[in-house]
Amino acid sequence: MKYNRFLLLLICNLVIAISIYGQKTVYYPSKVVKAQYFRKTLPLREMKVILPGDRDRSWKDGIIRNEENIKSANIKDDDVLYPGEDPVLQDYDGLVLHRGPILNFDGVGNVNGVIPPDTDGDVGPDHYFQMINLSFAIWDKEGNKLFGPVDNSTLWNGFIGPWTGTNDGDPIVLYDEMADRWLASQFAIFTSSGTFWQLIAISETGDPLGAYYQYAFEFPTFNDYPKFGIWPDAYYASFNMFGEYNRAATAAFDRDRMLEGDPDARMVLFDLPPGSDPFSMLPSDFDGTPPPQGTPNYFVYFNDDAWGYSADQLRIWEFRVDWNEPAASTFTESIILQTEPFKSQLCDAPRWQCIPQPNTELKLEAISDRLMYRLQYRNFGEYAVMVTNHTVNVNNTGIAGIRWYELRDYLDGNGWSIYQQSTYSPDDNSRWMGSIAMNGNGTIALGYSISSDTICPSIRYTGRSPEAPLGEMNYTEIEVISGLGSQGTYHRWGDYSMMSVDPVDDSTFWYTQEYSIGGWKTRICSFNFGPIIPPTVNVGPDTTICINEAFFRDPIAENFKNVFWTTSGDGFFQNPKRLKAAYLRGQEDINNGSVDLTLSVYGYLPGQTASDQLTLYIDSLPFADAGNDTIICTYNQYTLHGTAGNYSSVLWGTTGDGIFNDATLLNATYIPGTADTANGFVELFLTAYSLACEDSSISTMTLWFDPCFGIDEYDPASVRIRIFPNPNSGVFDLEVANIESKQLEIRMLNTKGQIIFNQLLTNFTGQFSKQFDMNLLEKGVYYIQIRVDGYSSTRKLIIR
Repeated sequence: MKYNRFLLLLICNLVIAISIYGQKTVYYPSKVVKAQYFRKTLPLREMKVILPGDRDRSWKDGIIRNEENIKSANIKDDDVLYPGEDPVLQDYDGLVLHRGPILNFDGVGNVNGVIPPDTDGDVGPDHYFQMINLSFAIWDKEGNKLFGPVDNSTLWNGFIGPWTGTNDGDPIVLYDEMADRWLASQFAIFTSSGTFWQLIAISETGDPLGAYYQYAFEFPTFNDYPKFGIWPDAYYASFNMFGEYNRAATAAFDRDRMLEGDPDARMVLFDLPPGSDPFSMLPSDFDGTPPPQGTPNYFVYFNDDAWGYSADQLRIWEFRVDWNEPAASTFTESIILQTEPFKSQLCDAPRWQCIPQPNTELKLEAISDRLMYRLQYRNFGEYAVMVTNHTVNVNNTGIAGIRWYELRDYLDGNGWSIYQQSTYSPDDNSRWMGSIAMNGNGTIALGYSISSDTICPSIRYTGRSPEAPLGEMNYTEIEVISGLGSQGTYHRWGDYSMMSVDPVDDSTFWYTQEYSIGGWKTRICSFNFGPIIPPTVNVGPDTTICINEAFFRDPIAENFKNVFWTTSGDGFFQNPKRLKAAYLRGQEDINNGSVDLTLSVYGYLPGQTASDQLTLYIDSLPFADAGNDTIICTYNQYTLHGTAGNYSSVLWGTTGDGIFNDATLLNATYIPGTADTANGFVELFLTAYSLACEDSSISTMTLWFDPCFGIDEYDPASVRIRIFPNPNSGVFDLEVANIESKQLEIRMLNTKGQIIFNQLLTNFTGQFSKQFDMNLLEKGVYYIQIRVDGYSSTRKLIIR
């Protein structure tokens, strides 16, 4: 039985050797079709957007569907050539220091409640465009958000077809440098007709907020894991196709016609037959100088010898499209490049669930069976370059590292070769989900995810200068952002990230990747490997917060590696090691009314430190006092005596129809209205507004109106009249003192002048005191009139 299996394996390898080395495999198109649907949109800034949010995603539990690579899912043999130790391992960090990120800010978050994000983005002359599952946003190159986040389906809103209502994911966005246009795409697989589509939007101009040409191309089965590359003669793409059998597909889209908004734009599709070797390929995507005229687009993938191959290898295919005779287009195997040995399988768990995290048994997927996006191409005139990477098992330890390659074609007819290769793994942490690119100076940047039992999923990058020894990332590793929590519930991570190069200077790198704070978030950063500049920081002006508020500030800092916030008070920062930290004030801060906060930033060299300080004022609650209730003669004006504290402004108000001479003054004058005097009273309220907050304090006083009856009003200086309490519920005490009279008369009147009570005393001297019980009277205004020797004095009585 062992002999038969060995013979079968030998025969299979012989067949492969004949097809590969005897004659190159050539495929011809399986389909040439026009776009089934086309439409031009309004400018994006004017379009009706579809706001992100959770949808009915019961068909995938919020998980973006991706099938497994049939090769890695059916590993039969060990890595027969793997030596146990990686012969090109870089197990140390680079020593060349550099300035670190220029911009560093959060991208689109998980606003649709899905996993994974499939983080992708590209940079143009004036914009950065990020597109993830299942939303996108656009920033200027200062990091200011101009648009979004909105659902990706916004780009195809109003584009009616079987995909209407879908927003299925696996997005790609690329900037077409030659044409100054943007390409955005995602698949539509859960359609009303059960058909499968690739939706593509091409911007009409270089403005990503402008109008788009919408295209839809139908596929024979599920077109999974689409990856695009820009080339002068076409937009090229690769797919993993799933249906009755699994296989790969490649396609060329009619770039010239799509740029013109031609509804007859075509697609040349190679739906490779079952049993064919290519799977999870990447098309080449050029930056900078275009490739020489007539250069085919290159598709690359790797094979692990554990999958039944004679050696670990990169395989390169050539896609030559002929738009004059599309059926004559070819997809041809070009060359097999044997790599230094590697092992792609990290562990025995399904779907590569091998990446550890702190404080959880749940491990993340490594997706170590394929090259990571992009396959970047550059033309340097004398030679061409492609750079790519994938995840490997470092020295069979289960630690994930990144194997990266620089391929070169010296344009002399001998084709591609491996110029340099290395596995980057400077410590015992796992690095995976990489993206690599080279700028116009020949500098390489490699970004990736990092995680371990002690490091939550975070983002870092490293790089290589052109003069560095081959296979060495000689720049020190930089942390873009540190994760704050492990991902729970789901194993999915990725499925890709993207490193791009600024087309303006052809030097600055832009990178987007995900990290974890317990759930995933995305980050965008720009950087170059320029010389180290001392750090600078500006925390901004002093400010005031409300007593119940937390303090947030987004300082401006540059050229720093780490930061730390400190306080002179008893409050605390939620995360003092974050540039944008939140401060929660303490009781001592409140008592003092202010606290000094200091931000220190630390550069990339020892001793490089800068700091800046601000004073945070704690706004105490305002208070207001409108003064005591007061009685005035009817139709008289009244000068108020309000007081307030901890306020920025005050404002008087009235329940009646009177007016203030200036309602913003504490000592404003109130001029009663006719309704006020008719009612006999009016309530006036004073509002004090906080210095910096929405808090306010309101106090109310009542102004009563006394008609002041009679022309004989007289109050001898020696006579004292007291009513208490007043106002009252009908029970009150009346005191009249210092009386020297032959006759004392006490009257109680209503507002109509009718006498309700009357008492006459003759030959009375000294003090009169009596308690009255008038609680049977209606509530309202009454008057107590004291008549002494023909003169009278009136006091207002209020029964509530």
